[in-house]
Amino acid sequence: MSRLNNRAFEILRAEITKCAGNDPLSKIEESLVVRELQLLQKQQGSPASLEELQQIVVTTYPNFREKALTQAAKANRSIGILDVIKLAAVLVVLLVLGSGSLVLAILLYPTNDQPVAQNAPLSNEEHYELAIAFLEQAEKFITQASTAADLALGEEKLNAAKKHIDELPVSHTISSPQYSYRRKKGRRYVSGYNTQTIEDEQTASIRSRFEQVKNQLSEQKQVQGRTETLIKGAKQFAFAAAKLGQNAPHTADKWQQIETLWYKAIEQLQNIRVDDVDYVEAQKLLATYQTNLGTVQTRLKAERQSQEAFKYAQEQIQALLASIPKDGSQVNRNQIISQMQEIINQLQTVKSGTTAYSEAQNLLQSAQKKLASAQK
Repeated sequence: MSRLNNRAFEILRAEITKCAGNDPLSKIEESLVVRELQLLQKQQGSPASLEELQQIVVTTYPNFREKALTQAAKANRSIGILDVIKLAAVLVVLLVLGSGSLVLAILLYPTNDQPVAQNAPLSNEEHYELAIAFLEQAEKFITQASTAADLALGEEKLNAAKKHIDELPVSHTISSPQYSYRRKKGRRYVSGYNTQTIEDEQTASIRSRFEQVKNQLSEQKQVQGRTETLIKGAKQFAFAAAKLGQNAPHTADKWQQIETLWYKAIEQLQNIRVDDVDYVEAQKLLATYQTNLGTVQTRLKAERQSQEAFKYAQEQIQALLASIPKDGSQVNRNQIISQMQEIINQLQTVKSGTTAYSEAQNLLQSAQKKLASAQK
């Protein structure tokens, strides 16, 4: 009896299709799980239990529906139509012979002395097929890894492949007869056997491929270590920049220090190549850091312009005060009003969020009152 019947297989297959993604790696993952179920179909023995089916699918698909698993396990325990036909045919023959009742009882109620079919171990061919499948999946995850999680999954699949590779025969022995001749009778006879140990080519080939993938994993881990260091450094610069930028407004010099820190954070991320592990994460951080840099540069520009405007307004105020004659009769009222209006215009260009803004507002209110008084 097959350990997984067609009905149970179809139930599981349909649910796997729902869980699987459409990207190339997901397709490989899907084919691997299906192949494990197909190998279970080829095995003869007692029906696979719910726990066995769960172990095969849930490892790859944690969100696999429990209801589908239960239905598959239940369907796998039921007697198939072919089994019913075979049983009916046997009963008909036995009833004709007059011993059907006894045999029916024996068939339906097996005694403890009857041997129970055990789970058949995997054959060398099945170990080879699973090893190849796991190796293919490991290679895809490792060579196309875009995150540390992909690399970890690739290593997991590589370890799974090794378990099956270790079950394959490393070599086999060939014996050939060794002949000797009897001079008197002129006949040859077998005097012994020559034995020769030959390396199993199939196992050697898959072991070689395993080592290649293992080396690829080692290289990717080195790259991952490099990218992790760069990302960690970028985050440290970003943290320092964010901390220094708290409690604004700041002077232009301080904004420039913050700008430099964001530049350093960005520089770290720009050293991560497109084919490096965690490139996607680096790009997300890069976009955020560049936005923050743009904000800082805007604040730096506003601070510099506002300081210049405030300084110029102060100089104009000093010039106005110096230009007013002591003799009130000689005061040019229109000229004073014009100068005061120019001072007001200059103070109004000082932007909020800058260090000069508060003091500029005080001067602006004072200048506006004096202008209103002069215009009366």
